[in-house]
Amino acid sequence: MDAWASVAQAVRGSESDLECSVMQPLVELAITSERCSPFRQSFLADPIGSAGAYDAFLCIEVPLPWERDISLHDTFFSLSEHDAAESLQTAEHRANRKSFASLTGPDGRRWRPQGLVAASAGMAGAAPNAVRVLAFEQQSIPSDPSIAESAPQVFQVETAVPFDRREWLIDSAQVVPLARALLNADEPAIAAFAQYQVMVEADVIDLLICTHGKRDVCCGQAGMALYSTISSQLDDALGKVRVWRASHTGGHRFAPTALTFPDGYAWAYLEDSTTAQILNRSARTSPGSPQDLTTVGEHCRGVASLSAGPAQVADRAALVHAGWAWAETSRTVEVVAFDRHSLATTLVITGTPADGPALSLQVEVQVERHIPQITCGVIDSCEYEVEAVWKVASVRQV
Repeated sequence: MDAWASVAQAVRGSESDLECSVMQPLVELAITSERCSPFRQSFLADPIGSAGAYDAFLCIEVPLPWERDISLHDTFFSLSEHDAAESLQTAEHRANRKSFASLTGPDGRRWRPQGLVAASAGMAGAAPNAVRVLAFEQQSIPSDPSIAESAPQVFQVETAVPFDRREWLIDSAQVVPLARALLNADEPAIAAFAQYQVMVEADVIDLLICTHGKRDVCCGQAGMALYSTISSQLDDALGKVRVWRASHTGGHRFAPTALTFPDGYAWAYLEDSTTAQILNRSARTSPGSPQDLTTVGEHCRGVASLSAGPAQVADRAALVHAGWAWAETSRTVEVVAFDRHSLATTLVITGTPADGPALSLQVEVQVERHIPQITCGVIDSCEYEVEAVWKVASVRQV
């Protein structure tokens, strides 16, 4: 070995020794592993304003066990643009699949994929070897010309509406063609499946409880416990509620979490009694006498037909004020003032419930504080993610 080689070897050895000395921690990082749902609940922070915003939900019965992300299941993944390069469906291709939270159709609508555990044989319309497909799509409403006239004074306008429900029981080989027709808003193609369509009464409530344990332990444990309790307590004679085990609905730090349709609300930290109030809403039996929804409102994350943040906060304020009839109302949310420094936002939300006069509320929404978000049960390094906690500063009727 020549002199230069000896020097180079010595330098490499020194660098290696230095690297080892740097990489070895002097003390163990003292962070306690915690689950995300009880961790967030410990802050007593309002969950409002955290719901995912989507134009439509594509719900399909998917056999267990599920992937960690339901979008990786063949049925949903075949609808994505990623699938074009994976016609061979090799094991390598499957291992390299990229998950997605939504699918966007040619008309710009964002569809949220949701897996469902197959309904029991006793559910109405169930048939052997048939796959249930549920589509929840925001109702279309005519534009309001009065809003356009006030545009110079309005920063942002959104419309919240209930979701239309369409349902089919169809052979597994036809699920993807039907789903693709829905995604493409191809009504003639959808009409070809008319013989498989299941009629469901408009006032039936679908409750989708996240029990996706492979995605998050909190949902797998708390969600499954809630599902078991609620499904065993249902009054079959009523026939107005259906409870589903669903894939990840977003926000497992709020477990047990759920979605209700056709209203499109997302719920957090559900308990047996609160869930019963949501399912047995007073608008069915006593129009004009809104139930006190203060307690229920504390579990509301927001409605999926509005963007996360202040719009969802204002909508919940109106729901608590007007009662359950508000969930069935088409309403408009206008941002009329915004402070860039504090993020304080003033909104006007307007709608006409079926059981009462038109309602218009001016709601000022502020950021109450920020709280940390953690990785559920895993500690890889220091975590600095935070989320805003919203609050209603004032509400007045206008």
